[in-house]
Amino acid sequence: MTPVLTQLDNLKVLQSTDLEWIAQIGVQQTLPIAELLIQEGQPCDSIYFILDGTVAVLISQQGSDLDQEIVRCGQGDVIGEMSFVDDRYPSATVKTVEPTRVLSLSKRQLQIKMEKDPDFAARFYQEVTIILSSRLRSLSKLLAQNKIIPSQALRKVLFVFAVLNDNDIDWMVTRGRREDAVTGTVLIQQDQPVDALYILLKGNLAVLFSMMKDGQLVERELARRASGEIVGEMSFVEAGTASATIKCAENSLLLAIPQEMLREKLQRDRGFATRFYRAISLVLIDRLREGLVQRGFGQQAYNKDQQMADDIEYEDEIPLDVLEPTLLAGTRFKWLMNRVRG
Repeated sequence: MTPVLTQLDNLKVLQSTDLEWIAQIGVQQTLPIAELLIQEGQPCDSIYFILDGTVAVLISQQGSDLDQEIVRCGQGDVIGEMSFVDDRYPSATVKTVEPTRVLSLSKRQLQIKMEKDPDFAARFYQEVTIILSSRLRSLSKLLAQNKIIPSQALRKVLFVFAVLNDNDIDWMVTRGRREDAVTGTVLIQQDQPVDALYILLKGNLAVLFSMMKDGQLVERELARRASGEIVGEMSFVEAGTASATIKCAENSLLLAIPQEMLREKLQRDRGFATRFYRAISLVLIDRLREGLVQRGFGQQAYNKDQQMADDIEYEDEIPLDVLEPTLLAGTRFKWLMNRVRG
């Protein structure tokens, strides 16, 4: 089994020893056509590695009884990682479209392994961030092509600061640089390398996406980022170029953390690496889920997972089980902002 796992191109970070453990603990299954692997809005206890075959990812549509197929996944793809990271119901249904061989890994066993082996935990979360970042790039393009602008979501820094500890944040403040950017300043340019990860302390950023349409280059505003947002994380985890342009929509104050400095810290401090990649995974998952809901998809999972009063907006609701760490994260953010301001 291990040689099969090592040949999966999508696994870029996990080492041979990690794959050996997964092969030993995991359960191999051969599934027939139309076999249900994951059900949207229902508990999922495993993560699946597709060894060969193809599965369809389907999501419910608002006002329709029919699910919409959004993508097909094949050899090397990982399924069920979002629910493992944020401990929420799956946002999609996964069903085989041909005989498919998978390796299922119990989430409980995975959690125990990560608690005992911080190096494995750091690599696993890094692997997940790369997968999620790639998916978010695809969704962002889809949103831009359909002229859908997501609403302002819950500040993403709260996800990050609820996972990082005080020492992590102190390092970010100490080693990061303050940037006062005026309206119109381009922080990140689409398709260009990114030299830093940015935390927006004050101001407003526009996320712009350029594409060719009818032979002309068209730029569309995809989203806005307000105080408490993080940008540049996708380019960092993928070690690639920017998927969109980030421009200051008004005078803004930011904390910039140079990528090279951050990579060195992640290599030296594996505890920090585990916390950092898990935090970024939560950010990417939230953006993916938010994007699906904005398109009217994923209603089964949304309705099951979010029991809210009709007069409360989705992006302002904080689940009770994360309320306390979220309040702590808010305090940490204010502390960071005060230190950066002087």
